[in-house]
Amino acid sequence: MLHTVIAGLKARPKRLLLSAVAIALGVAFVSGSLILADAVHVGVRAAVAYELRGVDVKVTVKHGDLDDGALSKVRQVPGVAAAEGRMTVTAPLLVDGHAQDAAAMALPADEQLRPFDLADGRLPSNADQIATATSTGYTPGQHVTVFDQGGRQHQYTVVGTFSRPTDAGIGSTELALTPEAVRQLAPTGGYIEIVVRAAAGVSPAELASRVARAVPGVDAVTGEQAATALLTTAAPDSANLTKFFTAFAVLAMVVAGLVIVNSFTILVTQRARELALLRCVGAGRTQVFTSVLAEALVVGAVASVVGLFGGLGIAALLQLGNPAGVHVPLSVRTAVESVAIGVLVTALAAALPARAATRVAPVEALRTPLEGKAARAGKARTIGAVLAFVVGIGAAAVSLSSSDIDTAVALAIVAMVALLVATLVVGPLLVGPVVRALSAVFAPVLGQPAKLAALNADRNPRRTAATAAALTIGLAVVSLVTTMTAGIEAGRSRGVDQQLAADFVVTSAVYSHPLPDTLSTTLGQVPGVAATARRVSFSGDLGSYGAFGMAAIQGDALGSVLRPVVLSGRLDHLGPGELAISKQLATETGLKVGDTVKAKVALHVVAVYDSVEAPGADLELALVDLAQEPAISLPGGVPYDQSLLVKLSSTVDAGQARLLVDRALSTDPLLRLNSIADIKAQLAKPLQGTLNLLWALTALAVLIAFAGIANTLSLSVLERTRESALLRALGLTRAGLRASVMTESVFVALLGALCGLSIGILSAWLLSRVASTDAEPVLFTLPWSRLGVLLGAAVLAAPLAALLPARRASRQSLTAGMAEQ
Repeated sequence: MLHTVIAGLKARPKRLLLSAVAIALGVAFVSGSLILADAVHVGVRAAVAYELRGVDVKVTVKHGDLDDGALSKVRQVPGVAAAEGRMTVTAPLLVDGHAQDAAAMALPADEQLRPFDLADGRLPSNADQIATATSTGYTPGQHVTVFDQGGRQHQYTVVGTFSRPTDAGIGSTELALTPEAVRQLAPTGGYIEIVVRAAAGVSPAELASRVARAVPGVDAVTGEQAATALLTTAAPDSANLTKFFTAFAVLAMVVAGLVIVNSFTILVTQRARELALLRCVGAGRTQVFTSVLAEALVVGAVASVVGLFGGLGIAALLQLGNPAGVHVPLSVRTAVESVAIGVLVTALAAALPARAATRVAPVEALRTPLEGKAARAGKARTIGAVLAFVVGIGAAAVSLSSSDIDTAVALAIVAMVALLVATLVVGPLLVGPVVRALSAVFAPVLGQPAKLAALNADRNPRRTAATAAALTIGLAVVSLVTTMTAGIEAGRSRGVDQQLAADFVVTSAVYSHPLPDTLSTTLGQVPGVAATARRVSFSGDLGSYGAFGMAAIQGDALGSVLRPVVLSGRLDHLGPGELAISKQLATETGLKVGDTVKAKVALHVVAVYDSVEAPGADLELALVDLAQEPAISLPGGVPYDQSLLVKLSSTVDAGQARLLVDRALSTDPLLRLNSIADIKAQLAKPLQGTLNLLWALTALAVLIAFAGIANTLSLSVLERTRESALLRALGLTRAGLRASVMTESVFVALLGALCGLSIGILSAWLLSRVASTDAEPVLFTLPWSRLGVLLGAAVLAAPLAALLPARRASRQSLTAGMAEQ
């Protein structure tokens, strides 16, 4: 049997090629996901290594900052070779007349405790010099302007540039200054941590213990412990990213598995006579099963190795544009897991066709193989489809009536999966009506080839449905995500429109920097400005309930400039002694309208609201009148994230008014002006980035599906060799034969696309209904342009997938074809 397997592989390499392509693409996605996950982990470890390079002990304090006194005490501890206080401050750069976000760090005097490498030039030696990160684009000799915490400008000369591998989400600065220069930018700032290098012969653990005894109230840990803590902090983000890529890798392998099942089912059908001959000469059922499975394993192993290296390319492509560069670490674990998954999926997918091969009776060797019309669906398939459909409808109905959003969303996902399964199971029953309808549409244009294509597609409905199933799954996922993203974006847009009656929001580039006291008056004098309202965030004391992030706004601006969704009570005005609380705070504390909070001053709860977290208009967890803020602010607390809401007159031109407001703000480069459209764009940007990534990832699964279509048609062309020759003999031209094969591929693609889009859109409607809230509605909005792109891509890609099979069908010799058995 071993010789038979080897001979079979040599005799049918082309028939197995596209199956191998599907496996290779799926494994490429798996290995690419694992390589990307490893790249993230490598980046995190590299960032942590630079952050704690040379650090034997790290000193921090739970609340507040460390000061020069603490640094002096640490330096006096026996065994300390060097100690540096790390200070990072917000320091926006002046670029083209506007402030650009940046942060500055104090340059450590000890070279071994510097968390970066010098890239060019030298490091600053006095207070008017600066070093910049290579990512900023500055070069030695240039001059830069930096804003301090008070909004004043400072001029520096760039003397060098520095680099580090990546911040990996743990934070890094763009500027390096001498400690004196940093003090000028933030006179009241302290050290966020003190890093210590041990003297020779002193263990980090012993030194940490000495520092903790010498400086009461601080936490002193070894560099190794600090690295572990940093890695633990960064681990959830990298783990979530790994899960994200893994989910799409599973999708790709499921699609590849469907292609393999279909391919080997066709191959086993075509080899029925050969398998029967093996049975005639003494091969047992087990040997036949093993021979088919062995072929699949060989194909799977070879394709998996190819896919493993293809994953390197996918991982590199998905990292293009990454400031940290492209990293493609290929570990032994990744290689073994990728190949093992590819081989295992191939084996499992080929098991059913291999089992079917054992049912071929020896008498089949004496019969002439004829391709008849296959049955559409058996009793088991029908029962399975009904059960899946009932589960899907039931889960959808319960989700719509559930009051808990998390439960409703989970049930909606169950409904989506069940309806998708029902669609796939009932697929053979859909083939006939769909292809006949498509034939009626295409026949006036294509003529006889469209009719032949419909007949061929409907001849074996199970095969056609299985071929379309892979595309159905891919397009169901991408249409769901696309429609949900459009709904979330539209919902946020409506939420912003509902909450903000203002036309512009003015903020400061320095988060903690207060807006000028005269700003409201200045903008109020601009022609076309009808009203302004000052808003500020702060940490407020709510007595026994604790301290919370709160917002304060001019009480008379509510209802006219700011209109959060009111869930209970009234919020058309806020006066002294009145408090509005968010839905979240009401849930956490149990407070409700009518309650009184005994803080520094008594606060009467007048409303519970829900709001959108819009830049410059965040209402935090509670809302009070602006005049009330000093009375309930935490001791020593400083207001932050200040903004000014600007409302225009209904008769003024918004474009002209913006020019006038911009002109009024031009004297202070720290001030930023955003329109409501700008705020919506900021909220939508992460969604669009995620959607583009999802499209890129799902594209590979769809590509595998089209490889399946090409494979099925290639095998079908071989199966219909005699039939095609007969059609040619009866007058069908080569072009007509090519057209019929390519049209058949379009019909299969449209069947899969229509089923996938229908399931995806229906699921998006369900999720939008159950996930929507008053403040952040999720609207059911069909993104026609993107959905049209999906459908158009399916229609255009199908003929390309059928190009080679159609070419092969049209080039067959009439005499050879007629003689084919």
